[in-house]
Amino acid sequence: MNSAWGNFYKDEQLIQQLLSGLPGHIKSARWFGGKGYSWKEVRCGHCFPFKHDDQLFYFFVAEIHYEDHELENYLIPLACVKDAPANAFMALPNDEGFVVEAGNETSFHRALFEQVVAGQTLKSTDGSLAFERGSSVAETEKYISSRNPTIDQSNSSIFFNDKYFMKIYRKLFREMNPEVEMVRFLTEKGQYSHAPAYCGSLLWERKGIPPITFALMMNKVDASKDNWVSTGDELNDFLTAFVAGEFSLHEHVFEQVELLARRTAEMHLALSTRSREKAFAVEKYTQEYRSWLHDHLTDLLKRRLDMIDHHYHSLDGHAQRMASVLRLNEKLIRRFFGQILTRPLKSLRTRIHGDYHLGQVLYSNNDFIIIDFEGEPESSIIERKIKHSPLKDVAGMVRSFHYAVSAKLFFSLETQAMNQERLQKAADRWFYLIRETFTETYLKALGKDQRLFASKAELNFLFLLHLLEKAIYEIGYEINGRPEWLKIPLKGIEQVINELEKFED
Repeated sequence: MNSAWGNFYKDEQLIQQLLSGLPGHIKSARWFGGKGYSWKEVRCGHCFPFKHDDQLFYFFVAEIHYEDHELENYLIPLACVKDAPANAFMALPNDEGFVVEAGNETSFHRALFEQVVAGQTLKSTDGSLAFERGSSVAETEKYISSRNPTIDQSNSSIFFNDKYFMKIYRKLFREMNPEVEMVRFLTEKGQYSHAPAYCGSLLWERKGIPPITFALMMNKVDASKDNWVSTGDELNDFLTAFVAGEFSLHEHVFEQVELLARRTAEMHLALSTRSREKAFAVEKYTQEYRSWLHDHLTDLLKRRLDMIDHHYHSLDGHAQRMASVLRLNEKLIRRFFGQILTRPLKSLRTRIHGDYHLGQVLYSNNDFIIIDFEGEPESSIIERKIKHSPLKDVAGMVRSFHYAVSAKLFFSLETQAMNQERLQKAADRWFYLIRETFTETYLKALGKDQRLFASKAELNFLFLLHLLEKAIYEIGYEINGRPEWLKIPLKGIEQVINELEKFED
């Protein structure tokens, strides 16, 4: 194509014109994660064409350079339209049209969908675009409709045929996104039916470089709310009874917790399926992993203690007292972390969800669907693929239950005038009942023949290790965003500290 749009990717003047209009678009986008850093400039990392039938689009990779952070790469698909929209990046010469964000264009949606169904690899000017169709999608599937949901967060989304859900990854990593690997393995190899079925993906492949994930397509899940919201609804009844002077838990609550525990166990059994894929083969506790985990835990503790020290004088009196308990028990915690280097461990490690909490669980058709397998946001892509004890996920969900009840009791208008000790006692009672129900059902669902945990002693050690890790991790999130909530993870740490005596020599 000899037009300006046809040669857009190699026209430096047009690229520079685009770059002048991109910063405002990127900074205001929901999916842009660099809002907390000092912006320096945006450059063109890559720009290469994606042709489908008579349509031409571009995948533009924007290099964001910061003053106080390492550069990040963001994907911005581009389309050309004839009519001038208010959000156009620029006008092309000779009245050819206007360059816009392609993620909202029906023509781009259709091109993506039809290429995934075709399962073809397309050569481009910078490597190849590898489209893969999942086994749950028929070769004869036709494009009928598409729409963008009203709310997107760290990525962009498209619904196809009111049946499929595609996630377009905006922030790019120099590794395959773990969510593609996890969803594909769980639903196609592990036969796990409580995660959205893998329907396809789009990878950018170049010789000698790991493939970079552009998109993942899954089955659409019809759910009115996530389980964080559902748990909050149940807690409203508990709160009402508690204010009236009663401690009451509906049997339905325990049934839901038990069901979620079983689905969690089934997920971990699916991930421990014997596989020749190195990325999913179960592994032992090697000395290399033990050393990595010990360094990770001690570094995490140091960074969170430094944060508390820095913000100590801005904390309220209650949070200061709880923070002092953490500081007084620093040596005990470090000794406990040190046991990962020396304690005999015959349990096994697998790939895990990695960011498991109530918000990652949808309730649909009287059952649970687990979503969002990208891993812990603070970790690198390589770290997200490290195999851990499945109890790291269990600990994450248990901490989420603690958050749910603590937030409801301590930050509700109905309880503001109540005695703090009484509130804490009620929160503890609710939490330990739910924790016991979840963990006991989880272990029962694994079955006697499971090979993940060698003994009850190892299980108890690993569970408390990851429970403590998760609570310490949460300190950073609260100090940075909700300092008044800091007492929730600090209480979680205090609860684990009270259980550590059994592990002291």
